[in-house]
Amino acid sequence: MVRYTLLRTALDPLLAVAGPCGLARLEFLPCAWEYHTHAHAAARHQFGPEVQVKEDDGAFGELRDQLAEYFVGARSVFTIELDPHGTEFDRRVWAYLQKIPYGKLRTYGEVARGLRKPQATRAVGQAAGRNPLPILIPCHRVVGRGGSLVGFAGGIDTKARLLRLEGHTLGDSPRLEEPRLF
Repeated sequence: MVRYTLLRTALDPLLAVAGPCGLARLEFLPCAWEYHTHAHAAARHQFGPEVQVKEDDGAFGELRDQLAEYFVGARSVFTIELDPHGTEFDRRVWAYLQKIPYGKLRTYGEVARGLRKPQATRAVGQAAGRNPLPILIPCHRVVGRGGSLVGFAGGIDTKARLLRLEGHTLGDSPRLEEPRLF
């Protein structure tokens, strides 16, 4: 049995889909009225065409509580059982992303080097883009070279809001020292 619900958050609504082994999908849904269709499609894609799918708001209480704590700054680590589906490389990237501490940033190149695949920067970006559990697997903490905000399934504005929530100013703070021209 696959269960799903729509969670209303400080950002966009989130579709949560869980299988028997844990949370399999957390998806930003700017058009929340589509959540039934998205839930059924995600469940069938990940668990097969014959899977039973049921809306079950009560099955996601712990997730709802932990996300609420995160959005008010009271939680930096999630303890929800996760069951992301992807390739072996995807899962390695997602496991690495989960080790990036709250409030810290890494570039795609740093992640690639951390995985001992220094030439795989683009592949790391693609795996991060396929992350089925944003926020819980914090792909928003990965930025482009030079700190540029690139790529995020929920949109760049949502990525920026998540990073600000975790304490990043994203260039909004004044410089500590004026740049020297000569």
